[in-house]
Amino acid sequence: MHITEKNWEQIRKIWGDKSHVTPSNLPYCVFATVNEDGSPRVAPYSSLILGENKQGFYFDDFSQNLSKNLERDKKICVLLLKNNKWFWTKTFLFGKFDHAPGIRLMGTVGEKREATTQEINAFKKPLKKLKIFKGYKPLWGVMKHGRDIFFESFETVKCGPMKYVQTI
Repeated sequence: MHITEKNWEQIRKIWGDKSHVTPSNLPYCVFATVNEDGSPRVAPYSSLILGENKQGFYFDDFSQNLSKNLERDKKICVLLLKNNKWFWTKTFLFGKFDHAPGIRLMGTVGEKREATTQEINAFKKPLKKLKIFKGYKPLWGVMKHGRDIFFESFETVKCGPMKYVQTI
């Protein structure tokens, strides 16, 4: 489905602050691209930030294969899934979803570029509490390059006959 301004507002309301790692949130975000031989490639990501105007941004410093694929073919699919115990507990208890448990965002990426100070700070600010851990620096200490994503369409993830209270 084509993304309208109203859709994007709802998508950001549900997923906007849940699409990258914070101390209280470990999201499940997967990027899908196509390898040179036509086979699919998926990679988990923790640095997606959803912005204004149907755009996103992510840091592109680690995944060599994903970067190589995107240099050749700019198309991308991003899968965001709920990874919240309370969301799933309520779903099982009441037999319905508050909203879709996941969403697929389809679009194209821009060229790899130097990340701005604002982008780096927006990503790292919620992670300040994690700096004391050994895993912080190798995972998020060297965020330098990124890509913009221009989203064009979306699909909500369906789970069989389970009912949805809110739709996008």
